[in-house]
Amino acid sequence: MTNKLQKRLIYVTMLVLALLFTAELKTAYASSNIKSLLTSWFEGKQQESIQALEEEIITEKEAQMSVLKEEIAVSLNQANKELADFTSKEAEKSKQELKSYTQRLIQSIEFDEEGKQDQFISELEKIMEEAYMKLDQAREDALYQSE
Repeated sequence: MTNKLQKRLIYVTMLVLALLFTAELKTAYASSNIKSLLTSWFEGKQQESIQALEEEIITEKEAQMSVLKEEIAVSLNQANKELADFTSKEAEKSKQELKSYTQRLIQSIEFDEEGKQDQFISELEKIMEEAYMKLDQAREDALYQSE
């Protein structure tokens, strides 16, 4: 009987060891499965966070670019207006100076012959008209270059 009892004891021990080994494998597998689930979840959340951050940055960049474009347009319009005003004032100033200089020339010259005086005034008027046209053309060129 001792032999039978020993055999049963060995079978029971083997069975208990097999059950313990199987339970240990299930625990190890469950542990690694939980680890992979958590790792996968954290990686997913990390990707979501990065994507959300990138979208926010892109949205803010577009908004700032829009504001910058508007400010540049306002600045350019203001600069064009100031240039047009300056050009007009300078052209008018130059015309006045030219007219004043022409009048002084006419007054400072005395002619004995009236025909020569008329010829001089005629030539002087042609020069003034040409100077006016060049001043106007310079103003137009400056205005069209700024646009």
